[in-house]
Amino acid sequence: MLQEWKTAWGLMVEWHHETVESLKRGLVSMYDDTRIQAIITCATAIVERPRCATSRKDSDKETVKAPSVPDVPEVLQPALKAALCDKNTNVRMAAAICQYAMQSHNPLAQDIMHIALLKGNSVDSWVAAQCLALDGIATYPVISRIFHQLFNKKNKDTEDQACILLRYLNEKTTLIHNMLAVELNSQRWKDRILACRAFSQINGNVSLDMKRKLIQLMWDDWNNEVRQAAAQTLGQMSFGKEVHDTIRIKLGLGNPQKRVEALYLIGGLKLMTAKLLPSFLRCFSDDFIAVRQAACLAAGALQIRNKMVFECLVNLMHQDPYWKIKAFAIRALGQIGEASPQLTDLLLWAIHYEESPGVRLEACRSILALKLQGAHVRDTFLDVLLLEEHEAVLKEIYHAMKILNLENEGNQEMIQEIKNRIESLSQKDLLTQKIFTMEMAVRKVKDEAKHIYSQPKKGKEPLTLQTFIQETFQTFEAPQAESLVAKSSLIPKHKKQRSVTACQRSAHHSGKKD
Repeated sequence: MLQEWKTAWGLMVEWHHETVESLKRGLVSMYDDTRIQAIITCATAIVERPRCATSRKDSDKETVKAPSVPDVPEVLQPALKAALCDKNTNVRMAAAICQYAMQSHNPLAQDIMHIALLKGNSVDSWVAAQCLALDGIATYPVISRIFHQLFNKKNKDTEDQACILLRYLNEKTTLIHNMLAVELNSQRWKDRILACRAFSQINGNVSLDMKRKLIQLMWDDWNNEVRQAAAQTLGQMSFGKEVHDTIRIKLGLGNPQKRVEALYLIGGLKLMTAKLLPSFLRCFSDDFIAVRQAACLAAGALQIRNKMVFECLVNLMHQDPYWKIKAFAIRALGQIGEASPQLTDLLLWAIHYEESPGVRLEACRSILALKLQGAHVRDTFLDVLLLEEHEAVLKEIYHAMKILNLENEGNQEMIQEIKNRIESLSQKDLLTQKIFTMEMAVRKVKDEAKHIYSQPKKGKEPLTLQTFIQETFQTFEAPQAESLVAKSSLIPKHKKQRSVTACQRSAHHSGKKD
């Protein structure tokens, strides 16, 4: 019956006589479920009904506004009010919700909501808190129930709804800011983030203590996400100048840890100004590794296309003594996304001559991120694939060639050799056979030790684990090695070339250091 009523309502613009009569019978039914369904249908019609109907005359094609549809026909209103005194609790609750949907401000409906707030189940108490908040009742039980829903449900819709109610009630009481201040000291970092977001949405006058607390969270909280949330809240609450000035001071005068924190905030907030830029550039040449790394991360997050930032990153890429900083600088150049012939040459040089595999790997990823193509890129990839010995770099370069569609160009015979070599890097069958062989050898030794005792021979050293493994696989690896040599000619063919490349890498690095 409920579905029939809803369907009837969805098809009509005005209350049809048949629908009204059906609802009237439902409201006075002897069955509780039927009365509840009838009340819910009325409440749904009130909330979702069209406020005005439009009709178009065929003669002059003008739009004429029809009379607005009534909330509830007068014939139904006595039964809806009578339901507030129904013997069934659920019927009374449904009737109270319907009265709030009608915006009737019925005192009896408000009393029912107060009882549901304090004694009802989770669903009824949440509904009651929303209805009472819309009535402007800013008492502790109402606000406390909204906070409970906000900090325990933790989804976007609930957060938005709770913040709307709290913003409305915040004009009537200071209790909300005080309760949010308590949550800012919560032991759970997710609650602190949620409290920061709620502060930014509720607005209102923020006390000096709250401002100091948010600044303290921005700098001293152990969780990076909390620090960023506090900084964003300060910016949204018109305290952006204070955040900017504090970051500038920390970059210029703070200790290394403060500079790192300031750089993380710059990257998280996507904040860069002319006043911050000089101090930011100096961080690329800082004596502390963590500061240089944070500067690279911030540059990549900002995606700032500035000539001086580019030069700083290139300088780190070539001259920094720590390979991880080189890799972070290369990653930042890829994230910035500004391709140029100079950057292409630098990345190809790095992937060919850099000594650390991590740097070569990051250079390949940046080439892929920038979508660099051309004969020069293809030829460099092919040369490196034939000479590279690090498995991760080999796979990354081959992956980049597939994405950039470079494997369809060039010497197909050479590319096929490369594919064979890539496939030989992980041989699951070979590993499985070794495991089975090892298990059989161990089982054999255990059986012999259980049933046979052999007298130790004089002058013979006890069998160590290493010797046992070597003897076990001595007969196993010989045929496998022969088959691998027969399948692939890459290793003997390019052994001399690999040694030449290694000498070239070391020569480049020694020359660069001089």
